[in-house]
Amino acid sequence: MTVEAMVEASVRGAGEVARVWGAAGLSAGAQHRMPEQPRLTAVAARTAPFNAWLSAEDVSLLILRGECAEAGISVPARFSPQAVASANSSVERWAAEGRVFAIHDLYPRYQFDGRGRPHPPVERALAVFGRDETLRVGNWFASPNPHLGGKRPQELLATAPAFVIMALEKARQILTN
Repeated sequence: MTVEAMVEASVRGAGEVARVWGAAGLSAGAQHRMPEQPRLTAVAARTAPFNAWLSAEDVSLLILRGECAEAGISVPARFSPQAVASANSSVERWAAEGRVFAIHDLYPRYQFDGRGRPHPPVERALAVFGRDETLRVGNWFASPNPHLGGKRPQELLATAPAFVIMALEKARQILTN
């Protein structure tokens, strides 16, 4: 089984992934299981950006820390409830607008920059695969991609977003063929 076949299957959807994974001798349900790991707080997430899962409140704290850094002020030990509520409404708005996604109410850390803002290719991925296809989007970002030299798209969001968008364009072409 080639990496390209696995990537194309993940682009086409869950039914195709199950067929291809089954042909490769893998469990049909294994490809969509969430990793068995504890949810990390926003502080711990900075050290594990690709595997961390954040609640909406964790993302809100990441946003608030980023705003403090941007303003050049020290980060308070605790934010006011109003500030957290305001940042939380930003997270909810971004999800409603299709700029970020959550899987089982947890947000993959990699879709946010160091200041808590969404990386633009995430919005493009949701447009390509569909806002309701969060497992598919998450799978695409977590899978090695031959158009990215075998790297996972989530690894390149911060450093090479144009290449991630190019790989998304290739995925869109696969979906339309």
